[in-house]
Amino acid sequence: MRIIPVSLCIFHEISDHLKVWVQTRTDDGPFHGLSEFPGGGIEAGETPLDACIREVSEEVGIDVKASDHHFFGDYTLDFGEKKIILYIFLFPKYSELEGKGEWLTITQDRLSEPFRGKIPPPNHQIIDDLFKSLYSGPHE
Repeated sequence: MRIIPVSLCIFHEISDHLKVWVQTRTDDGPFHGLSEFPGGGIEAGETPLDACIREVSEEVGIDVKASDHHFFGDYTLDFGEKKIILYIFLFPKYSELEGKGEWLTITQDRLSEPFRGKIPPPNHQIIDDLFKSLYSGPHE
């Protein structure tokens, strides 16, 4: 079985609702054209955080500070002959993101459901888990 480690960056803003930043995937593959979090494969000798920072620089064109991150967790996606391990890092909103992608607003009543078909299926669980971990009381 092949194991592929991948780092993802979730830029987020917490207010009355959770907002997460996404960009449109332009490379080929099953998620082409969907809105996704920046990230990609972890190269030999890289830590998951190093890969996250590198991928943000390459894909989004901004430099993030390692000290700004919070490790959210990891998720394993099983595709039979290969497993993808996603390492999820949270970063705050950076002003340099404006005009480069879009912010999705996540609410308690619908969570990620309004974005079905717009974001890759694995991201629904991540977004929903993130919302639940950040918000303990009722939100509209």
